[in-house]
Amino acid sequence: MKLADLLAEIGIDDLERLVHEHARADEQLSRPQLLATIEGVLRSYRFLQEFLLNRQPPTFAIMTLLLDAPDLALPMSGFKESVLAETNRLCQALDSRDVLARDDQLRVYRRVFYQARSNDHVIDANEAAILGVLRQELDIAQAEHFLLEHHADLREFWQQDEAFVRELHALRSAGLVYVRDGKTLVPEDLAAAIRQVLGVDMSPTSARRLYGYLSNQDLYEALAAIEAPTSGSKEERVDRLVSHMAQPRAVLRLRSIGLDRLRDVCKEIGANVSGAKEDLVDRIVTHIAAGRDIYREPEPPPRIREPRRLEEKRFALLFSGLRGHELANILGQFELRRGGSKSIQVGTLWEAQLSEETLLNALSSADLESFLRRIELKAGGSKVERIERLIEFFAAAGLDEGGQVAAVEAVPSLGQPETSIPPLAGE
Repeated sequence: MKLADLLAEIGIDDLERLVHEHARADEQLSRPQLLATIEGVLRSYRFLQEFLLNRQPPTFAIMTLLLDAPDLALPMSGFKESVLAETNRLCQALDSRDVLARDDQLRVYRRVFYQARSNDHVIDANEAAILGVLRQELDIAQAEHFLLEHHADLREFWQQDEAFVRELHALRSAGLVYVRDGKTLVPEDLAAAIRQVLGVDMSPTSARRLYGYLSNQDLYEALAAIEAPTSGSKEERVDRLVSHMAQPRAVLRLRSIGLDRLRDVCKEIGANVSGAKEDLVDRIVTHIAAGRDIYREPEPPPRIREPRRLEEKRFALLFSGLRGHELANILGQFELRRGGSKSIQVGTLWEAQLSEETLLNALSSADLESFLRRIELKAGGSKVERIERLIEFFAAAGLDEGGQVAAVEAVPSLGQPETSIPPLAGE
């Protein structure tokens, strides 16, 4: 089920719980406004990342079991037992080094992670930023962060009898997990974003199919990269990559797997073969994760170009004013490539043939309000009014010689704009 449908069904108790989690207490909003606010927050990649990075086991098992289940749902009966069994399996896999065999490379990250947890069990914004830099510098995947929570050094923070109840309650209170018709489920339109935050590219079944398209030598190189045993037949190597939870995106990015090999895989699965290596990696992962290598679908008709109200320079100024996570939210909502600098991401939005209204509507009301405040415009009103205010502002703005916003003519719906607006490019 989609998020909006699940939210529409919730009772007053659940609504009050979600309001407490996500809505500003000083605002008096109608039920439709509250639901729209909650939905906007839950669709925010920033919220999902901040929330899930702060959860502990068995949250990882809860989410991955649901994401891999048919229709993203599992019966409530036996769900706790399945989650605890999966959590225990991950703990044992780390102990035996069947997962994260390259433990020596992870020791520094684990020590910093332990310190962050030991303060108050909560990873604050500064600690999250430090961990993010470490992951990048030490080449640690997002999924490995969540797997490390199961390491013996970190179990003291979560391994209690009430852990399952605590984590499931937190996920339900946040609006990421629902109980309906005797089943526990995840909204289908949040699944891709949750997978991205967890760093889990696809289900084990899909990963097994993807690795089957690679050569035996490719599999050898992938196993060597994660310091797992490399011997055996192709089937044994595939099994080992899956059991070690190697992520397909990281495997396909290995230097030993070149463009020609990736193009061959694209041909085999019926995907487009054009583009740079990163484009092909994204396309293969998306294609196989969606099962399109099994059920070949006809090519979708070309997207109808939506009319734009801003010329390219003004369009670029508008979207360059967004922060990184806000741009990521829009790109993710329309399954557009997130990689590259801000200017490249804005260029991707320009080429997407979508109107300014459509793109900005992917932002939450809170993000729109924050953007309006940054450029000193009136921040109140409905979401539609806020989007209109932004578009009218950049349509009417005067530009200096460098192409930055220098002045804006009076536009009634804008309130009282400043006569000189700070450049947006550095936001």
